Amino acid sequence: MSAREQTAWDDPPILRTHRAPVTDRQRVPARKGAGHQAGIHPEDEPYYTTGQPAKRPRADVGFYEPPRMPTVVRKYNQPVTQVAEEVPVRRLLPAHFFLTATGVLLLVIVLALFLTMYVFPALRGWNDDRIYGYPRTLHMRANVGHGTATEPYSDFIAENVRGNIYVVEIGEGSTSPSLIHAYYIIRLTGEGNDLVAIIAITFSDMNGDGKPDMFVTLENGSTFVFYNTGTQFSQQNPTK
Repeated sequence: MSAREQTAWDDPPILRTHRAPVTDRQRVPARKGAGHQAGIHPEDEPYYTTGQPAKRPRADVGFYEPPRMPTVVRKYNQPVTQVAEEVPVRRLLPAHFFLTATGVLLLVIVLALFLTMYVFPALRGWNDDRIYGYPRTLHMRANVGHGTATEPYSDFIAENVRGNIYVVEIGEGSTSPSLIHAYYIIRLTGEGNDLVAIIAITFSDMNGDGKPDMFVTLENGSTFVFYNTGTQFSQQNPTK
């Protein structure tokens, strides 16, 4: 027989609760043939269409799948119980307190001595070198009545030369030797005598004669007075 028959199959409906795989033994051929056509399997050898995956039912054939309800998960934070361990308190004995206080006091004394003997002098020397240089020098300009009518001002230069304090007065605008005066103030002794700076030269009427007198102040607090005689300064008071 040259014509072959295609056999239709009546597949049972696939339900959601029944998902057993479909095999050839479960398939039942239909009672009526699907038709004959040349070149296809003969009727005595029906062709079973196997190997095709089972199809899920469509929504338009009457099967309805209800929507799933959202899952709610609640998380409760349980309080954490903390257990505090009691640490025994160590009491400070009087002997321990005395030793601690003594050590702190000695440390403060050593630190104060170190600052006084090394740090503060070093800072003061650095500052004097920055301001007055070495040897220690100071310049002042003032009108003390020793100049001329056209150049009334005089320049005063104070200097510490190896412990000897000098003040030199030079009249401005003149090379006359009569307008150049040198005043010996004092000689310093002791270690570091060449590092003592002249910090100020001021002028004020000390004896009331109407002429400005000269005051020379050193870094160690010493002040020396020179009286104005009208042409120069002297350590002797001209009014006496």
